[in-house]
Amino acid sequence: MAGAVNNDEEMISSINITPLVDIFLVLLIIFMITSSVIDQREIALNAPKAANAGTQAPKAAGLVVDRDGNTWLDGEQLDTAAIAAILRAKSSSDPDFQVLIGADRDLKYQSVVDVIDLVRGAGISKYALKVVRP
Repeated sequence: MAGAVNNDEEMISSINITPLVDIFLVLLIIFMITSSVIDQREIALNAPKAANAGTQAPKAAGLVVDRDGNTWLDGEQLDTAAIAAILRAKSSSDPDFQVLIGADRDLKYQSVVDVIDLVRGAGISKYALKVVRP
């Protein structure tokens, strides 16, 4: 940003910040558009209540079974074969890998047992059941 010489042979020492402001406005618009496009999906889950539940969930992968029996791993709906393959890969790379299992309270007990069996079959021994305090 070199200074320019006007007719009076005086140096202009001010900086034009208009292009900088334009860049920031364009970045702000891009941020606003992309933040509205990001889909914040939530899986509807009516978790069972437990009076002695912990206050914090462990850092783990989230495995959810909804009321209809659909299985979700970290927010992505997958079949049990794909979930087993992913969990096997993660447990082989990290022996301390954990899974947090969430299931709808109206779900059949057998469905919950099947999910626990799926997790244990993938070689993961550290898992927890998601509950909420009453």
